[in-house]
Amino acid sequence: MISVYYDSDCPICQSEIDHLMQKCPDKIIAVPVLSTLDELNRYGIDKIETLTYLCVKDANGQLHKGIDAVRLLHISADTPFAFWLTMPVIKQISGWIYPIFARHRYKIPKRIVYLLFGKPKTNCENGVCHIDPKKR
Repeated sequence: MISVYYDSDCPICQSEIDHLMQKCPDKIIAVPVLSTLDELNRYGIDKIETLTYLCVKDANGQLHKGIDAVRLLHISADTPFAFWLTMPVIKQISGWIYPIFARHRYKIPKRIVYLLFGKPKTNCENGVCHIDPKKR
């Protein structure tokens, strides 16, 4: 079993976690980042990093961050996306693209997010999910 630490105020993050939890609830534990900042700090990851990059703790207690966490999450959930994330060229390109996407995901208009990822269960009307983690 793995634990995924995610920004629960991010509509993209919430939609992805909802989808994966429906697919394999027995393999993944979803934990909102803000409820476990102390634990993540012990791994040397600060609040800005935890709100920006997805973090996953594997069954051995090792923490993975960023695209490595995304890859592990999809491999654990056995999604078709996992295959693509492990392909050599795509693996390398995703390593370059993910940090840029993660830092700027809050700028993506809600309509596009809903179209690509579906509407999240979380309420983003208060605007929190569209605020840069550095400004929260």
